[in-house]
Amino acid sequence: MNTAFIAIILFEIILIVFAIYLLWSWLTKTPFYPSQLKKLDKLFNEKEIPIDSSTNFIDIGSGDGRIMIWAAKKGAMAHGIEYNPFLSLFTRVKTAFKGLSKKVRVFNKDFKNHNYSDYDIVYMYLFPEHMNILKEKLFRELKPGSTIITNTFTLEEVEPYKIVDKFYFYKIVK
Repeated sequence: MNTAFIAIILFEIILIVFAIYLLWSWLTKTPFYPSQLKKLDKLFNEKEIPIDSSTNFIDIGSGDGRIMIWAAKKGAMAHGIEYNPFLSLFTRVKTAFKGLSKKVRVFNKDFKNHNYSDYDIVYMYLFPEHMNILKEKLFRELKPGSTIITNTFTLEEVEPYKIVDKFYFYKIVK
């Protein structure tokens, strides 16, 4: 076969997969907006919220897995929930290449069907309507002392105990 023909076929396959990904994101209202790791590093260097080998961390709406991988590199057992199957697959591949498969696990499911009782830190970068659906479940299931961190958007009717840049921190107190 001609090399140019193979290149065209591969390019078309990539375009089709990308189109399916965009359609999925649009239909499920779950677009991918990556978080900035440099800002998270700055927040956690303050040592107010430690991340170490005893930390159970979850990223709800984990996208490409960058936050889970970041937490795992700090020692945490890091989980993520991602509804988009393309991003979940991408995360699994990226995690395997980085040798973090034992520290990182992504669940491809709806965040409303997950048990959050084992987590110390919950990170969310979701639209407000999704966060507020999840808010009551998190406050009911998380153990006292757990921290919820939201990026950009706040939880309705709950006052954060700390605000840094565009990150909002909520402590579970029962």
